Amino acid sequence: IPGGGTWTVNNSEGEGGGTYDLESATWHSVNVVFAQLDLDVGPESVTETAKEMGIESPLQSVPAEGIGGLAIGVTPLEMADAYATLANGGVHHDPTAVSKVEFPDGKVDDFEKDSGKRVLTEGQAYEVTRILEGVITQGTGAGYTSMGCSSAAGKTGTSEELSDAWFVGYTPLYSTAVWVGHPTSREYTGFGGPTAGPIWANYMSAAVEGDCPEFEVPSSL
Repeated sequence: IPGGGTWTVNNSEGEGGGTYDLESATWHSVNVVFAQLDLDVGPESVTETAKEMGIESPLQSVPAEGIGGLAIGVTPLEMADAYATLANGGVHHDPTAVSKVEFPDGKVDDFEKDSGKRVLTEGQAYEVTRILEGVITQGTGAGYTSMGCSSAAGKTGTSEELSDAWFVGYTPLYSTAVWVGHPTSREYTGFGGPTAGPIWANYMSAAVEGDCPEFEVPSSL
């Protein structure tokens, strides 16, 4: 950690359950596995990928960042933007607040759309999506994040002392991030799944309006 010292990794729900692969560790939010993964691939690589996917908050390339240990937290917009990269098959687009303006006389101003930048291969994006679908169907989001589309993927997030609750998820057409917490304190909030998950599901159910295409399987993984 910066300035020396040791870093003790714990899971929010107590002791772990032996050996996990990355798939089951993702479904059940096993922090110790991803702390090790961050060290294996290198914190600098984690930072690089995060920034390519849309994270703009300052990152220090320390191992704790792989499980959300940040000096300055990321915003819901950044998280929705980063997950949209996965929804878009690995191509990142900068977020825009306005896509077009329609005037009373019928004139329409369309803003020029950027072509985006590929930051992950189609195979990488699809494999992450496939695993994140399991968070909703059988992992920490199960029972809290059903929103009427079979093609939906996402991830819960819970900070120390249960002060921040997250759910960030997406379909092929929509990416939405929900954060619940206290902006100026570390008061108790709850786990991400049961706290932020239903808000995400309620919003997404209205947003998709039954438009639920399948995630496209790339020709090569």
